[in-house]
Amino acid sequence: MHYRWLTRTLTILSLVIISACGTLIETDNPNQQIQPTVTPIPTAPAAAKPTYTVQSGTVQESLVFSGRWLPRDQQDLTFEIAGTIRTVNVRRNDTVTAGALLADYQIDSLEDQLASAQLSLQTALTNLESGDDTSGDSVTSAQFSLADANVNLASTVDNAPWTNVVSARQSLEKARVDLDNAERDYNNALGNPSADPSVVDNAYNQVQSAEASLQSAQVSYWSAAQTYNNYQYTITNAENNVLQQEVNLQDAIEGGGNASQIQAVNEAQLNIDQIQGDIAQSSLFAPFDGVVLEVNVSPGSAVAAFDTVMTLAIPEPLEVSANLAFNDTQQLSVGMIGTCELMNRPDTAVQCVVRQVPLSNRDADQTVRVAASLEAIPSGQLIEVDMPLDVRDNVLWLPPEAIRTFQNRTFVVVQTADGERVVDITIGLQTDDRVEVQTGLNEGDIVVGQ
Repeated sequence: MHYRWLTRTLTILSLVIISACGTLIETDNPNQQIQPTVTPIPTAPAAAKPTYTVQSGTVQESLVFSGRWLPRDQQDLTFEIAGTIRTVNVRRNDTVTAGALLADYQIDSLEDQLASAQLSLQTALTNLESGDDTSGDSVTSAQFSLADANVNLASTVDNAPWTNVVSARQSLEKARVDLDNAERDYNNALGNPSADPSVVDNAYNQVQSAEASLQSAQVSYWSAAQTYNNYQYTITNAENNVLQQEVNLQDAIEGGGNASQIQAVNEAQLNIDQIQGDIAQSSLFAPFDGVVLEVNVSPGSAVAAFDTVMTLAIPEPLEVSANLAFNDTQQLSVGMIGTCELMNRPDTAVQCVVRQVPLSNRDADQTVRVAASLEAIPSGQLIEVDMPLDVRDNVLWLPPEAIRTFQNRTFVVVQTADGERVVDITIGLQTDDRVEVQTGLNEGDIVVGQ
């Protein structure tokens, strides 16, 4: 029995030793990986979605654009013949008086021709002075030449187009009055809630017609004034011819030459007058007192006949002039009322009205003109125009980011006491910051954003 107890004790000790050795071997094994302890990481709470409140107010679609504060009455100036610019005597924003030389062509060849013609005249006069023919035929011929020169001068003066200038001026004044009346009638029609739409349309058409008539009248007046100014050279030439014929007659009476010599002097003088007329056409003069808006040429520029060389304007009144895309101009109409302000100066905002829009995309002038009473704003400043196109008052609205779409469905997620609920809605006028909600929601509803 003592033997069995000893055997059991030895067995237990053997097992303990084997277990300890196994643990030591397992720990010293360099290839054995120790399992890491797992530590739970807290999850960040989901970001709260933005919410929006359905509000009642105004949704307004506007066309906002900028233009320059420029004189209303402008005229493009041109040469009647082609040439190359020699000098330009003005710059942009210069003030000029009527008759001032603005620019001229390189006329070296004409000046050479003039010098040659003047030499020919001097030669003819020398021959006339050295002549010894004092016959009555020379005197008679000179008398007839003087009579013809007087008749030509009288005819030239009688045909002066000054009546065209007066008539064009009267037409211009009448066109301005007609436009004022048409704009007044149109504004009255717009302000009359009981006015039939056809009455408003007709008044609008009358404004457009009056504006077109005013533009045509302005062009006609400026053209008549330019023609009259140019005609003064013709009258001067006729006057000079009379003086020359008087000299010729006196020379013939005193025995200063024969008829052929007198004719040579006349022809030389006429040649000079023609060259001087060509030189005059190579010079551009201001047709009226004004300010230079644009200068499109510089010395050395090649210019075709009737190309716009510069733009001259009457300093007052001023208006906003803006070049817009045709699609934008189609959203505007004469008589629309908005606000104008100096760029980034809301304190200068005043009411303004669209005065002129292009009638079609084929119009040469695609400029929109807006009349405003901006005080103490110098010409050339940038003006911002805010012209309302569509206004919805007292309607429900949400910001665009609150509204969701999927395929042909427009909906929002409304927050309720029972949780979130999807609601289909109908929308109306849409702008950059507001969308009109026509059906599906009530004022004060809370909408969950995305």
